[in-house]
This record gives sequence, structure tokens and C-alpha cells, in this order.
Amino acid sequence: MQRLGRTPGVLDDPAFATLSRIMCLAEARFAKPCPLKTNAVPAAFFGYTTLPMFYFLLNALIWVSTASPQQSPPSQPIFRPCADSWNEPGAGTKKNRPKSAKKELKKESGACIELAYSALEIQEYLQSYARKERWKITGDQLNEDSWTFSLDLDKDELLRDTSRDSNPKNVEWRAGTARINVNTSELADGFTRTIVRASFRGFGRNQDQFAMAKEYWNLESNNAFESSITSALRNYFTAAAPAGNP
Repeated sequence: MQRLGRTPGVLDDPAFATLSRIMCLAEARFAKPCPLKTNAVPAAFFGYTTLPMFYFLLNALIWVSTASPQQSPPSQPIFRPCADSWNEPGAGTKKNRPKSAKKELKKESGACIELAYSALEIQEYLQSYARKERWKITGDQLNEDSWTFSLDLDKDELLRDTSRDSNPKNVEWRAGTARINVNTSELADGFTRTIVRASFRGFGRNQDQFAMAKEYWNLESNNAFESSITSALRNYFTAAAPAGNP
């Protein structure tokens, strides 16, 4: 007599065996022991699982079993130094120089930094920084990519921010002014270059009675003031950056 076998059911389908194996691998990813029998899947589970749901679960489990923890892509730096050419003399100057000239053109003074923020954000912070520092600002001119203003200085601030080599001897300094220009230009890669330049005038009295009387003296910057601005920008935007950014 022919032996009657059981009717092949859902659990006998090779696809479900594959699904069982995938579920086993997924459990192993979460430190759960994998059953020795890969087809040990509750029958009740498949009792209500339709074919579309089966393929949905299959794809989901394949993703779980094959996906590996992804490392975060390298975050974009918040700031970077400017290229060496930022303070070179204007274009064309070298071309028009006589060949007999021996002295190289002096680089312009100032400080420069490139930040991964917009020009507007940078300008807004600088204005808030000026208020915080209680600068005595006069004659300011502001537009979307630059800010120019005059800053009153006392004697100590004048001597702190100017080069000693440019200070004439025998002058008793009283005060000074600085003319500051902050220029921001947005670059193609998402950074904004900020250049800070300053020129100084000192007011005082020449103690040499034979010297020509002067109302003021033009003094060279030692870049201390300009560097303090770029340092403030770097520190502020680094602190404001999302976690994980350098």
C-alpha cells in the first residue's frame, strides 16, 4: 500500500528555509544564539504572512544581516588657513616692475582666515563682538561683504597694536585711531575668506623743539589687532559647530 506523505506546506518551501537562515544571522548580530535548525520558524508566523509581506520581510532581513556599522564620513573642518597668496601685492604689479628693481614688494599686513560659514554670519558675529568689546566705533560703512570703521584707541592700545619700528622717537603719545577693514568673500567650495586689515594714526607731541610740528603720525600695524579678530572668529565658530566637527 502506498504510503501517504504529508502535503508539502509553506515550511517546506526552500524560500522559507532561506528566510529562516537570514533571521538566524540577524539574531546573531545582536549577540543572540543561532538555532541549530535553520527551519525552526514558528508555523503561526507563516500562517498569516502573505506573499508580498514575505518578500518585504525577506528584503528587510537581508538588509539587517548584510549591513555593517558605517563609519561617519570625515567631517568638514570649520576653519582653515588662507592660501599664501592672500596678501600678495595686486595682480600686475610684478609684471610692471622694472627689471633693475632689486627690492621685492612687501606683503600687505593683515590677517586672514577661511571659515565654513556665510559672509552674513561672519559679519553679524563681528558686529556682536564689537559691542561686547565696547569698541568706540565711528564712521562705519557696512555692506554685504565688507565692514569698514574707525576705532578710537588710547595710548596703551596704540602702542600695543603698532610696530615699534614705525614709531618716531621723541614723541609723547596721547591717543590714536585705527581704520579697520573687514572683507568677506565666499569661495566656491563653501568656505568664506575673511581678511582683516588695519591702518593706524598716532596723536602726540614731539619733544624735539626743533622738529616740524605735526598733527599726527601714520604708524604701521604689527598685526596684533588683526590676528585677534581672526582668532575670535575661529574660537566662536569652532565652539558653535555641531558635535563631531573639528
